[in-house]
Amino acid sequence: KMNKVSMITERKIDGFDASGNRAEWELNALKQNNFTDIELIDEFNENKVSKLSNNLIHAQQLSGRLLKNHRYIVDAHGLEFVFSSHMVRGYSYYSWRKWAFLAKSYHYKKLETKIFKNSKHIICAGENILDKVKNIQSSTLVRNAVFPENYIPTQCKKLKIALVGPFLPGKLNYYGFGMIQFLVKKFPEIEFVFIGPTNKTFSDGLQFKNTTFTGQVDNYIDTLRTCSVLLAPYPEYACYLGSKTKFIEAAACQMPIVTTPIGNLDFQNDYVCLGKTNNDLVKQIDYLKDENVRDDLGKKLKNEILKNYNANIEIKKVIKLYNELM
Repeated sequence: KMNKVSMITERKIDGFDASGNRAEWELNALKQNNFTDIELIDEFNENKVSKLSNNLIHAQQLSGRLLKNHRYIVDAHGLEFVFSSHMVRGYSYYSWRKWAFLAKSYHYKKLETKIFKNSKHIICAGENILDKVKNIQSSTLVRNAVFPENYIPTQCKKLKIALVGPFLPGKLNYYGFGMIQFLVKKFPEIEFVFIGPTNKTFSDGLQFKNTTFTGQVDNYIDTLRTCSVLLAPYPEYACYLGSKTKFIEAAACQMPIVTTPIGNLDFQNDYVCLGKTNNDLVKQIDYLKDENVRDDLGKKLKNEILKNYNANIEIKKVIKLYNELM
């Protein structure tokens, strides 16, 4: 019997990178549930493979491709091949980027399928991922989650809109620029607060009296809670499966969420305000001008978190898997 589990991730676990976040809450939840037979190896690469004993490996994202004859579970936060194949649609037939994304998508599909097949099990961060992989390997849904007790409801009484980055080229949030600019101009009386690292081209295109850029903040949740609504528009082609951490965090703070249908693939519930076009998004923001509407949606979202996105509940599925496979 193996004495413990090694969790590996190629990211640095510093509380900032979103796909590092998943490893982070899982580790915290394991500790809180008294599962201590686990070590974390972050910034994992070929040179660290020799450090692995014959433990069961919990391999985040695509890190399983680096393993040789190890027994491992894959933790799929999103599917790169789905992301790349959707991105193809964002570019014209003649763009080299279109062909680069197509080639990437093909490459990732082969790579991901291989990683899944060689694994002992797949942990999926969302229902849409589960649907795509459950025929390849046995799989379990473990949603992205938070510790609800760590989130105090927003105290903001007016309609004030938060957008959460990073707003950097190549990151999904960046592609929402056109829609965001339209809304900022449309509602000069509403303050829009951009939280997280932001590229100059992005902020230069949004220099209006009603925009504020915080840059990277240490107290991210406190900054989020100074607003009353989260806005996160994504164009149709910017698709990444897996529930977005910022949606769950906003919902845990009882903040309504305005997004586009593609942004909401794995946070399916009746309480998110969806708009497909710029004008749909305008209607949703108008609807949220009513404080009673915001309060009501906020409470329903918080409830959804307690039931379905609760780290204390989700982690029990992971511990069960460890115990079966260790």
